[in-house]
Amino acid sequence: MTQYDSIYITADIRWHKQYYPLLDRQVFSIDLITDGLIFDSVWNIQGTGQNLYVSDIFLPLTDTLLQEGVYQLDSIPSAFTILPYKDFEGGRPTGCYMIDIANNSVNKIFGFVTGSMLVEYLNATDIRLEFSLYTTDSVHYRAIYQGPFEYND
Repeated sequence: MTQYDSIYITADIRWHKQYYPLLDRQVFSIDLITDGLIFDSVWNIQGTGQNLYVSDIFLPLTDTLLQEGVYQLDSIPSAFTILPYKDFEGGRPTGCYMIDIANNSVNKIFGFVTGSMLVEYLNATDIRLEFSLYTTDSVHYRAIYQGPFEYND
């Protein structure tokens, strides 16, 4: 079992108010990048590093912010769950995955099928996100983000 560890420096948290209009859940996503990567003016990732993308984070309909607690990867969209990785429409990743980028090009995509995310608010402007994720071949991936946050929609 290989283990990968990453410290993320930028977090973009999004609240998708109308993402699943027929689902009785709030949906969030988190986009994290390591040092060495930037988003250019048209939102393409440039540089060398890792991009952890966590889409489809579900909470009760009454929540408009991520709640503190542990979220589990699960294919059923219930409260405090994250959809696992899925190859969508023949080559487009969705769910929870990490892209390893070398010199502006995708080197490898790690799709996570089990694991968890811990959310803690440190104060009014800082959040801590801690990930323990596993691929289908049991590669363990740990990642942390600690710093400022803001919600976008």
